[in-house]
Amino acid sequence: MITFESEYKNFNRRFFNLNNLAFFIEFTLLSPIILVFNLSILYTIIIEAFLLIICVFIIINRSKSNIDIITFEENSIILHGETFNVQWIKSLNIKETNIQIQINASRKGICRATFYLKIKTKKDNYIINSFETYSDEGIMQIFNEFKKFKDEKIIIDERLVILQIQEKIEKCQ
Repeated sequence: MITFESEYKNFNRRFFNLNNLAFFIEFTLLSPIILVFNLSILYTIIIEAFLLIICVFIIINRSKSNIDIITFEENSIILHGETFNVQWIKSLNIKETNIQIQINASRKGICRATFYLKIKTKKDNYIINSFETYSDEGIMQIFNEFKKFKDEKIIIDERLVILQIQEKIEKCQ
């Protein structure tokens, strides 16, 4: 049994993070574009309120779930997480589960890039490290352990992302 733990972030810390603040500010700065349509003040206020509600809904939806402990056993992967502030545990058959390692690139270079994992089953999808709670080494180790337990080879696209993680570790320590 192999266990990986991350930094714990409750719902308030996930909701009030810098990425959500940046999204909200961008939305707020772009929303006055509606004034170009020369609508009445009442319609403009209604549309702005509706768009604000959509923005808050998107932020809540992005922040609601987090996975903070991952355990590999013989034929299963056990995810410990929470939705809002309610703890849950999911056990997934590793043979029926797929994993993807991906990068959320930044214009500021490799040091600002975020690496995350997508775990997919027939019913559900899980994102690991969406709030930067795992280290880059941890993401790489989780991915390698998953591939080892499932007896899959790492394909070229995955190898390129792993090389980017290693480059970030070397350059940005």
